[in-house]
Amino acid sequence: MIYHIIIILILFMIINYYFNNVENFSSNKLNIKPPFPIDVVYTWAGEQNTSNARLADNNELKYSLRSVMKYAPWVNKIYILMNPPKKKPSWFNNKYSDKIILVDHYDTFKNKNHLPSTNSNAIETTMVNIPGLSEHFIYFNDDVYLGNYVSYLDFFNKDGSKIIVDDLPLNKCKSMIINDQSESIDMILPFYCGISQHIPFACKKSIIKEYQKDYTDYIEFIRNIKSRKGTGKTICHDNNLHKWCQQQHGPIAKFSYDNNYAISYKFPKNQIIYVSYQFDPYLKALNRIKKTKPKFYCINDTNIENNENRKIFYDKINNFMKNYYPEKPFFEKK
Repeated sequence: MIYHIIIILILFMIINYYFNNVENFSSNKLNIKPPFPIDVVYTWAGEQNTSNARLADNNELKYSLRSVMKYAPWVNKIYILMNPPKKKPSWFNNKYSDKIILVDHYDTFKNKNHLPSTNSNAIETTMVNIPGLSEHFIYFNDDVYLGNYVSYLDFFNKDGSKIIVDDLPLNKCKSMIINDQSESIDMILPFYCGISQHIPFACKKSIIKEYQKDYTDYIEFIRNIKSRKGTGKTICHDNNLHKWCQQQHGPIAKFSYDNNYAISYKFPKNQIIYVSYQFDPYLKALNRIKKTKPKFYCINDTNIENNENRKIFYDKINNFMKNYYPEKPFFEKK
């Protein structure tokens, strides 16, 4: 009898723990409405027929939007920040404006001398200037997808006062300047934390604005780089800076963490999958995505050698996406 009581008590403790903690970094399928509005922002180069990997369109945005609509139905508004002039995607019907707002660089770059710009790092620094954007938002590159249901608590804490940052090793961040030769550049720089994960990033406008105010000259330096080749490492090294010197996610994460605006959370490895043609030209990792259904994954098309291989890549990706996200949202043409 005593053993039965002990077992019942243990089961009760397990159930109690589950219900008290289920909302922490939750992946449940419940459509729990956040206590504050959370928008989504995409940066998008538009529909372009080009072999340039930074501009080529493989229908990434179409299927990333489908992933958000299916697996994060609690999202408030979706903003698409695109190259000017803003233009409705060809697969949209006229109902899109109920959920989606189109903006271009002329809406976000306050100093028009910074335009035209095709440097995604510079463009990302202006997202906080999107008219009407909520305090809390999640930033997606168009080649990043939700592979499973997510809760708003996978991005923000309950009270909204803190964000969950990327699982960068924040304790290993260092000077942005190579060899820490501080006399080599005349501006105050944030910490350098290396390359970030290819995942959606939880953001708060107030934090980013405070960060940009503290590093005004550095932000101006980034915005004056109007285009970039590859990772943009050449201009970084020319200024004695580490090769990811333009990327903002790591420095903002470090700033947020150091100012007690954020907690650092490491997602399990099977919840984040990165697929790159450069390292996986046969796209074998697509089978892993099907099997594990991770929360986040990215499919990157860098280093495709020729148009024939690009066509093969395009067909594989689109066949995969059609099967993974078969339901069309209300704003897509039938």
